[in-house]
Amino acid sequence: MANAALNGRVLAFVEARMPDEMAGLIRRHGGVPLGAPVLQEHYRSDSPEARGAIDDVCAGRVDAAIFLTGVGANAMMGIAEAMGRLGEFEDALRNITVVARSPKPGRILRRHKIPIAVMPPEPYTSSDLTAAMAGLPLAGKRVVFQRYGGPDSELPTYLREQGADYQELTLYDWGLPDDTGPVVDLIDRMEGGEVDALAFTSRPQVPNLLAIAADAGREESLRRSLSNAVAVASVGPVCTRKLLEHNIRVDVEPEHPHMGNLVLAVAEYFGGAG
Repeated sequence: MANAALNGRVLAFVEARMPDEMAGLIRRHGGVPLGAPVLQEHYRSDSPEARGAIDDVCAGRVDAAIFLTGVGANAMMGIAEAMGRLGEFEDALRNITVVARSPKPGRILRRHKIPIAVMPPEPYTSSDLTAAMAGLPLAGKRVVFQRYGGPDSELPTYLREQGADYQELTLYDWGLPDDTGPVVDLIDRMEGGEVDALAFTSRPQVPNLLAIAADAGREESLRRSLSNAVAVASVGPVCTRKLLEHNIRVDVEPEHPHMGNLVLAVAEYFGGAG
């Protein structure tokens, strides 16, 4: 339904990194955006482990590097630049196997003219990634990878099973926002029937929203709204799994995990046509 429209419905979202883009997509489809970010990125720009890994890559002591997120890839380049080793780091990456989990880190790597040996197909889950890496000889190889803001056991398990000598790099984590007032207000507005749907665009948003709700004494209200009047939209299967783990049903998931497709899928869910 190419002309699907939200017809004035309120689509709330908890996206932190690209709120203006999300709001613009909602307006473009005839909806009313309501943003309340539940995440705040905390960078570890002085990470000794990251600096050590960059030194190892530059010295030829690493056989493969895996970049899981665009934010992490960009942070790694920034740390190398702060060390005065960006050019060396780029050259060294061009001589080893580089893996990107999705187009987001892929864009950063291509900007630095670094060839990508492996990128999985959509929806870019950890399972898709390990399946795409099946042809790589990893036994006895030194592998570094930039992890998500939260824990992810599937990739380390795979690397261990393949006999790789791997190192995880934590370049940032997802904390709670300094101001949680807008989130509490969103929960109250959902309870008041002012919100038609709530969109989740990444996995870490789920536990953070629940933590903010619990801290404000609103978790029961939040769960009641998400079980009844408010439609729940998830950007893709990784996010959906996290919602289901927390006993939150999912009403909408687009075929392709992108924000634009998510907003369109919500419009189609409500049966709107412009």
